[in-house]
Amino acid sequence: MLLATFTAPVGDVVKWASVQRLNVEGKGHQRLRNKAKVRAISRFLALDSRNTIPTAITVALRGLAVDGTQELGACDSIGIPDSEEPIGLVIDGQHRLFGMEEFDPTLKVNVVALINPSDEEIAFQFMVINNKASKVSTDHLKLLALQYPEAALGERLKTARMTLGRHASLVGVVDNSEDSPFYRSVEWPVEDVAGDPRVNLVLPAAVEQSLGTIAQKNLPDLADDDALLEFFFTLWRSVKEAWPAGWAQGSKLLSKVGVVTLTTFVVDDLTPLADRGSIDLADPDEVAAEVRLILDDLTPAFWTSEWTAKSLDTSAGRKLVVDALTQVRRNRRRGNPWYADVDLIDTPDLSSE
Repeated sequence: MLLATFTAPVGDVVKWASVQRLNVEGKGHQRLRNKAKVRAISRFLALDSRNTIPTAITVALRGLAVDGTQELGACDSIGIPDSEEPIGLVIDGQHRLFGMEEFDPTLKVNVVALINPSDEEIAFQFMVINNKASKVSTDHLKLLALQYPEAALGERLKTARMTLGRHASLVGVVDNSEDSPFYRSVEWPVEDVAGDPRVNLVLPAAVEQSLGTIAQKNLPDLADDDALLEFFFTLWRSVKEAWPAGWAQGSKLLSKVGVVTLTTFVVDDLTPLADRGSIDLADPDEVAAEVRLILDDLTPAFWTSEWTAKSLDTSAGRKLVVDALTQVRRNRRRGNPWYADVDLIDTPDLSSE
């Protein structure tokens, strides 16, 4: 792959280099535009005439005719075709670019250009540059990675000491499968699209960590990804049917802590049964029946009550929630108030019992 460095007016660069936002179909790669960052850069340049931004913008230039004879360090010229469609893509530096343009479109910016890179190369460079410098969210990286062959991109990312996690690719299946209880409900870091029926209910990290929690049990019935996903779908379809009021944006039940801890609680319950051969975890009907029994011993009021602790997305915090669920079940089975001796509960919601 060829690289070129040059300077150009920022007003020209924004005409021939577009910014493609990452979307739920896995197209594009850039983060949402942060207006505060753009204004901050423009203000920085306006405050003092000595202020400069020497850091280069990284772009990809596609469709350029090259003969392959360029030598390292040689000077040449790059002709940007006069076209209505931009031939460039901004890989790194979108906020610097827009901030400088807002200040003065004639201001020149340093540019490092990748000449005729593949889509995979563009994605790889974006991930590495932004993860090593100004980190993007892991959810952003995972959505971007879904559109590329997992094996090829994964091996390249290993060379940069990056990993997307074993179950990252399955999050896309959870979001896109029509039989998934979270169909088109995974909260990806993308812009809303008018008329799109998507609803953000669950974080990608919650799904991935829950799948990892199940896989860590090393249950033979769930040894392959298809069985693992079907088990996860069945578990959470049962939860949705039992507690429909909790299936809403902002509910504790569908928070990362809620999804991970309830998955953990159920799997911990089913593992001894599977080990004894009392349940076939690959049979959705058997799993659904057993999950309903588990949920019958709990209450949706647990998820709507006030909790004494707020920051629970840690191993210790998640254990606190699982222990609380265990106490709720004991109370329900013994005929005690469900919230008795549940330290996590501050103010019980009795209306949801």
